[in-house]
Amino acid sequence: MVMLKGSVPIAIGGIDDPAAYGEVVSIGGLDPDVNKKLSAAISAILEAKLSVPHTRFFLKFHDTLGYNFGC
Repeated sequence: MVMLKGSVPIAIGGIDDPAAYGEVVSIGGLDPDVNKKLSAAISAILEAKLSVPHTRFFLKFHDTLGYNFGC
């Protein structure tokens, strides 16, 4: 799922040029290699489609465990 919320003030380093913050949440499967590939892909999209340079966004990665409740 991707959710975009525009017109939210954000400053990085005290500068309010175009910037972005994102969270990547996965039920298993994240590791440093995957995170690096996802970062590169997201960076390319942000730069090409939203004019946000790679120095102006922050990504937070969170890997969680899935649970089987006997269903």
